[in-house]
Amino acid sequence: MMNSIYIDTNIFLDLFDKSSSSSSSTRSFFESLHSHSIERYTSAETIQEIVYVAKKRNQLKKGIKIAEIAIKMVRELLPISKAVIEQYLLDSLIHTSSDSRDVIHLSAAKANEIKTIITYDKGFKKFKEIRALTPAEFLALV
Repeated sequence: MMNSIYIDTNIFLDLFDKSSSSSSSTRSFFESLHSHSIERYTSAETIQEIVYVAKKRNQLKKGIKIAEIAIKMVRELLPISKAVIEQYLLDSLIHTSSDSRDVIHLSAAKANEIKTIITYDKGFKKFKEIRALTPAEFLALV
């Protein structure tokens, strides 16, 4: 059983997007985490991305609220440390066609020995060194 997961930015954004078709699945995912002993992580990059997206949508206050809730929902907010950046530089050479922001999330997870990322971003399926699952896929496994 997976005992630690990394949660991608889009999962937190989806949780608060009532117009999203996957919002209810995302809510079920977070509700189910309370009944399993799964440690939840995300990184400082996730918080930056939440605020960035909110600013682009002219919803900064909502973005700040989502970021604050996201911080409370995880066991630990992983820093983008020197070790993560060193991993990122190596991963960037391997995954040259991947989005740089996806690679930094991959690197944060790898540097902290987290093997599973929860995301709706299909780009993560290219990364063979980590298991990328949607909330629904994850729920089917636990």
